Formats: sequence, structure tokens, C-alpha cells
Amino acid sequence: MDGVRELRLAGFGVLAVLLLSGAGPAPGAAPDSAPDAAPAVLVAAVLNGTATLEEHLALAFAQNPGLRAAFERWQAAEARAPQARALDDPTLSFGVAFDRMDRRSEVGLVQMFPPPGARRLRRRKAAAEARAAMHAFDAERFEVFERVTRAFHEYRYLGRAIEVTAENHRLLVELEAAVRARYEAEEAPFAELIQAQVERERLGDRLAALREERRPSSAALAALLNLSADVPLPWPTADATAPEAMDEDALAGILAELNPELKSAASRVEAAGYGEALARRGGWPRGMVGAEWMVMDGRDGRGTEMGVGVMAGATLPIWRGRVRAERREAAAQARAAEREREALHRKAREELSGAVFRYRDAGRRLGLYRETLLPLAGQALDAARQAYAEGRVGFTAPIDAQRTLLEYRLLAERAEADLAIALAEVRARVGEGDRTDRTDPSDPSDQLVEVEGLR
Repeated sequence: MDGVRELRLAGFGVLAVLLLSGAGPAPGAAPDSAPDAAPAVLVAAVLNGTATLEEHLALAFAQNPGLRAAFERWQAAEARAPQARALDDPTLSFGVAFDRMDRRSEVGLVQMFPPPGARRLRRRKAAAEARAAMHAFDAERFEVFERVTRAFHEYRYLGRAIEVTAENHRLLVELEAAVRARYEAEEAPFAELIQAQVERERLGDRLAALREERRPSSAALAALLNLSADVPLPWPTADATAPEAMDEDALAGILAELNPELKSAASRVEAAGYGEALARRGGWPRGMVGAEWMVMDGRDGRGTEMGVGVMAGATLPIWRGRVRAERREAAAQARAAEREREALHRKAREELSGAVFRYRDAGRRLGLYRETLLPLAGQALDAARQAYAEGRVGFTAPIDAQRTLLEYRLLAERAEADLAIALAEVRARVGEGDRTDRTDPSDPSDQLVEVEGLR
């Protein structure tokens, strides 16, 4: 019984060593819980129709499901770093042997060690993968920024289009009443009255179609904000947008430095390089050291005797085909990561060029409609109405002038929405610089900053 008791004590001692050798959390470890829910004041502002675009973005950053999923993937990647630098679990063994003469009990502990430098490479690979996940979270944040901005301005444009079309419809109703009065006074033919009614019905149908579009347009914005789409959101408001100069060459020059997708791809290339270096060590032997505590019956069956033994060994990586295949796999993954980064850079450059073109085009159209075509169309409508009242032109002239003014007003609203959407596209492609202190997607103060070339 003394031998069994001493064996138990030995087992407890080994377990204590195992517990004490466990690695604690790394300094600066990532938080293991998701950010808090969005402030209720942001939800109330959106539902009351008083929220600005920035408040819509803050709400989306706080509770968009896709963004929160990217945040959790980043946290998972951060949690892999302490795992990568840890040793494999040691092996604790226990055995009892009996023969006719005596009994022997053993407790052994064996620890495997990776090839030299492998732990360092695993740690660096995990750190590079965590940086890639962080930049991927950044890229998702900019994707949400672009999509919310687009949905916000599309919904705002729809509200303005309904307002402008309803105003024109009201004017047509008034014009129809004037034509009817002239027809009853036998001063206008019946064809003009029919034409006025046809134009009124045509514009009424257009207005009804715009109003039907409100629910799906509102649902698109509500989905990005993680809000219910049962009731349409109030029409958002925004200040008028003025086009500004944009230097495409300057933006292209900082694209690789600031674009989060490209930075994530660069981190993946770095991680793949460490993976290739690890694969080259796959054919190296793995060391092993161990200790053994033995308790056996004493001579002549009296008392017990104890002994301690040590051992050392190494694995024999003799299956070279497997090692060569692992190295080819790692090299192919490194080449694939590099090609992916090149493809992403070309794609980002192409998308940036297209976004800059759309921004400049929208600014040109907005200036044309605001400064030239709308004032001229308004003057033409006033002149056509005056001429029709004096009997110098037919009813077609004021109808055509009214239709032209409506189209120009809608095109001006469309150009203003396109300008804001294109600016969001440019900012999403360029990014905002290196921000390694971002830990919470629900922080409303963590907004986009200005970069050179966008001023």
C-alpha cells in the first residue's frame, strides 16, 4: 500500500507541473466578447427621420450582422496566436507490472519539441493571419459604409423624385382645370382637354410606380441597419452636395498603402511565406525528452524501492514523399497568395478609376442642370404658359415644357445622389490609413477620415 500511496503522490506532482506550465493569456489579448448593442438614441433618430447619414453609418457599424461576423473572425484569429507558440501537450503515462516475485509501478512524462525555429515561425504566421483578419474586418467596414451610403442616397432620391413628381402632377391638374374652363367657354378644342387628361394620367401612373418603390427601397436600407422592414423608414434628409476636385493619380499612389483589402492580401502573403518556411522544417526530426518514476517491491518482499529515469529521443522523418508534398503545397499556396494580391490590386485600381469617373461625371451633370438647364427650362415653361394663355400657341407647348422641366429636376436629383454615392465608392476603395487600434465596430466615433486627394 505504501507503494500505491507514493505512486499517487507522484501522479499529483506531475499534474501540478502540467498545470503550472500552462501558458496564460498573452499581453494585449483580444477581447473575448462582442461589442455592446447600438445606442437606443441612434435607432430612435433613424425611426423619427432626424438621423443624418453619419448616424445611419454609426448604427450600421454597431449592429450590421456581416460586420459583426467579420469582427468575430478577427477575434478568433487573435486567439490563435497564443496557441501557435505553445508546445504540444506532454504525455503522462501510468503502468503497473506484476510477476511471480514482485510488482513494479511507473509514472512517466514525455514532452515533444518541434524543430528549431518552428514555434517562432508558427507565432509569426498566426500574427500575420490575425493582421489579415483585422484588415478584412476593415474592408468589411468600408463595404458597409459604401452600401449604407448608397442605400441612404437612393432612398433619399426616391423621396425627392416622389415630391417633384407629385408637384408636377398637381400643376398638371391645375392646367387641366384651366383647359377645361377654356373648353367650356368654347375657347379651346376638345382635343386639348383629352391631351391634358392623358398627360395627367401618364404622370399619375409614374407617381404611383415611384410610391410603390418605397417599400423595397426602405427595406434595403433597414436590412443594412439591422432594423425591421415591416414599416417604411421616414425619408432621410441630407445637405446639398457640391462637387470638389479629385486627384486620381494621388489616390492611386496611396491605394496599396491604405486599401484594407490590399493590406489583408499582403498579410496573407506574409503568412503564406511563414507557412512555406514551416513546411521546409517538416522534414526535420522532432525532439523528445521524458522522465520516469518507478516504485517497486523491495528485496525479500520487504518495503519498497524507488527509482528515477530519464530519456531522450527524436522522430525519424523517413517518409520523404509526404515531406516533399507538404513543401510543394506550401510553395503553391505562397504563389497563390501573391497572385491574389496582384489581382486584387488591379481590381482595386480599376474600381477606383471607375468611381472617380462617376464622381466627375455626376458633378458635371449636377452643375449643368443646376446652373443652366433648370433655369432655362423654368423660363421656357413660364413663356409657354403665357403664350398659351394669350392664344399664340397650342396646348402642346406648355405640356412639353412642363415635361422637360420635370425631367431636368429629376435628373438633377439623380446627379446629386450619384455624386454622393461615387464619393463613397472612392473612399471605400482608398481606405483611411493604418488604424491598428480599432477594436470595436460599434464605436460611433470611429468614422472615416480625410485622405490626400479627396479634398
